[in-house]
Amino acid sequence: MVPMLSNFHSRSPLNPLTNGRRKAAALVARGASYRSRLSALLAMAAMAGAIPVVQGHTAQQQIGLTHLRVVAPELTGAGITVAQVEASLSRHADKFEPSCTATDQPNSKFTFINRFGTASLTQKIGAESAHATQVGRFFYGDEGENFGAGLCPGVGHIDVWDARALYRQLCSASPLLIPPGQTTAPAVINQSYIFEAATVSEIQSIDSLFDNYAARHNTLFISAIGNGLEMTTDTGRPSEVNPPADAYNGLAVATCDGNTGIGPTYGGRSKPDISAPGNETSYAAPLVSGAATLLLQAGREGLGGSTTASTDIRVIKALLLNGASKPPDWTNSYTIYTSVYSFHTPVAFTLTPLDPRYGSGVLNVYNSYKNLVAGEYSSTISTNLNIHAMVRAYPHAAAQEPLEGWNLGSSSTPAGGNRLHHYLFDLPGTSTASWNLTATLDWDVTWAGSTLLMNHFYLYLLNSSGEVAWSKSLIDNVQQIHLTGLAPGTYDLVVMELGYTVPIARSHYAVSWDFTPNHALAAKQRH
Repeated sequence: MVPMLSNFHSRSPLNPLTNGRRKAAALVARGASYRSRLSALLAMAAMAGAIPVVQGHTAQQQIGLTHLRVVAPELTGAGITVAQVEASLSRHADKFEPSCTATDQPNSKFTFINRFGTASLTQKIGAESAHATQVGRFFYGDEGENFGAGLCPGVGHIDVWDARALYRQLCSASPLLIPPGQTTAPAVINQSYIFEAATVSEIQSIDSLFDNYAARHNTLFISAIGNGLEMTTDTGRPSEVNPPADAYNGLAVATCDGNTGIGPTYGGRSKPDISAPGNETSYAAPLVSGAATLLLQAGREGLGGSTTASTDIRVIKALLLNGASKPPDWTNSYTIYTSVYSFHTPVAFTLTPLDPRYGSGVLNVYNSYKNLVAGEYSSTISTNLNIHAMVRAYPHAAAQEPLEGWNLGSSSTPAGGNRLHHYLFDLPGTSTASWNLTATLDWDVTWAGSTLLMNHFYLYLLNSSGEVAWSKSLIDNVQQIHLTGLAPGTYDLVVMELGYTVPIARSHYAVSWDFTPNHALAAKQRH
């Protein structure tokens, strides 16, 4: 039995490019030129005080949108097909549609797919959902030159699905989320509903559908986790992170300043992935979905370099998580959350990459965009390591990496060994400066029936003395290191794929990093 759907107050293949190789080369060149101009613009703006260092208190300032509009006003989601999935406000009717008028979007931009899977280009009278309208306004609402409340008012098309119809389509033999009459599947799918009171077997079944589709079609599902009232019902270990938000390959969203559930999932995994402003999680999720859409547009336009790599959902996830701002009470230790410990044992949380309330932190699309346009850089060198040997820093610091960037890397691991990918950095010293680091690693999983298929990656920061910090969760497909007050010197950021008795065929991961100078004196190290 599939649990009941509920609202709560509350790749696809890219279209083929013409003149393929020439256009791809032109986009890469354009991205390099743009990054150079952006660096100059940011430096001038900082000197003039046009972009303050401290974020403001409005939602648009808090999530970095105000800054992004200054440096990249052309990013509106243009050309991206997105989807909005809603549970009907009436169990026996189709009350799931946002108001086109209230979102200031033309009716021609919408396709509505009702509970029977029937698609329509026209909004139905009496089918409007106030919940869906508000989600749409935050996601893609267009209120003229001020951009209104929506992050991506220029999206190419919006598919609005009744959640029951989308779930049935995912259950089909060869699911493809292209509505009848359309030619393009959505690249970003915002979900503001939950499956209520799901059992473990139901959770695994739901997660497998979303994870496999995401991995197969490069589609990013972004889901609100719930407002803290609804729980999954695994015996003895309930969770406030409800499916489909607990799927591995998507992004689970909490609110940083309203009614929200907290993590982890029923099995102890780190969710949510990220948080955003909103009085309820339904209204935080579309901010993250809008941010992902803007990054995808930037990636398609070559602003990050390779259009293939910079539009991969693993890269988009890593950029969003790495750019998130850390609130003062952010922690990757669950010991302060007594409500979590009331139904989970402490042993589950000895290796947690994210905060159970904020995830990686509060969405900051400006930071993520800056990380994207810093460019992609391959690992300095890759090595093999005996499966029982200690991880040590690579002894040479040649060909050091830029202090901000990302990589869609690949790994092939030999039998009986681990595969290490070294990213080497030199942090220059001054009389006053120390450094902050946030580094994020993620990769996709797939399912064979109810069996989870997941390679395991660890993330280390090393220097010549040994481990400085690490993230080594064995149950998550995300790792993150966050340090402040890091001393100047040479460092080795290591992505390690854990080996088995047999070789591991080529797998992929995304890693993002950002070293920034500060004046703190002592590093917060995690052991």
